[in-house]
Amino acid sequence: MILAIETSATLCSVVFWEDDNILVQYNHNEPMQHARLLGQLVEKGLAELGPKADSLSAVAVAIGPGSFTGLRIGLSYAQGFCFGKSLPLVGVSNHQVLACQAVAQKEIIFSIIDARRGEVYLAEHLNNDIFEIESLKIIKLEELDQHISENSQLVSHADIKIPEGIPDKLQSKNIITNIKEYDAVFVAGIGQKILSINGADDLDKIEPLYIRPFSGVH
Repeated sequence: MILAIETSATLCSVVFWEDDNILVQYNHNEPMQHARLLGQLVEKGLAELGPKADSLSAVAVAIGPGSFTGLRIGLSYAQGFCFGKSLPLVGVSNHQVLACQAVAQKEIIFSIIDARRGEVYLAEHLNNDIFEIESLKIIKLEELDQHISENSQLVSHADIKIPEGIPDKLQSKNIITNIKEYDAVFVAGIGQKILSINGADDLDKIEPLYIRPFSGVH
């Protein structure tokens, strides 16, 4: 059984997951309340599971890109939880969460996340079980068509407005833009696969995924 944690945006999402099934799930959309809610939701889930909670074997946590403060809260809690219970920890990028929701099954998949200032984080993914990130960079949103292959799949968070004309330039209708939340269910599913393929991350060294240095803006 895996505990998955997602705190990279306004949603505080906690899921206990086993064999592709949701055992317990809590989603609270309360901005700036992650520090207060996260521990409460995890403890509530453990209590609800009862004796089955003893089968918890790993933790998966979203590592971004996203809110600097939210990611730090989620990752710090996950690290402390894993240290205390001697459990492995695996980080899942929000880009992987987006890419796993691609529907066209194109050979090449890209995902974009808002980086502010008219820019986006652009990831190119390998089309494998964990949608491994092959490259990651910051680009201007208006130049998106210059960085994406024709007839590829593009997955975008709903808070990004794709500039008019970009779909035509890409010569592709395979753009998904209606993904609104980074639900912990996706973190759990990908995290489970990462653990089986690559193993756990180093508890002491795992960090949020950022390209742009922290500027103090959450």
